[in-house]
Amino acid sequence: MIKRYGNRLIALTGNVKSTLSHSSDVSLDVCVKEEACPLGLAPTASTTAVLALGDALAIALMEEKGFRRRISPFFTLAEP
Repeated sequence: MIKRYGNRLIALTGNVKSTLSHSSDVSLDVCVKEEACPLGLAPTASTTAVLALGDALAIALMEEKGFRRRISPFFTLAEP
């Protein structure tokens, strides 16, 4: 559905051979060697890695596009 509207898709995935990865315009590998959970069940390290990369991408795009609060009052309303 994202691509139907002409948007490009960036995937953050731990499996570069996944369907999501192959369907994306850009796929970023966020694979972690092992999770912090001793049972390997809770996605601890992987969720942290995705969050960090997502934040870094958001900041880089904000700087690249010249995003400022005064330009986007809706962002200010949604900001806690």
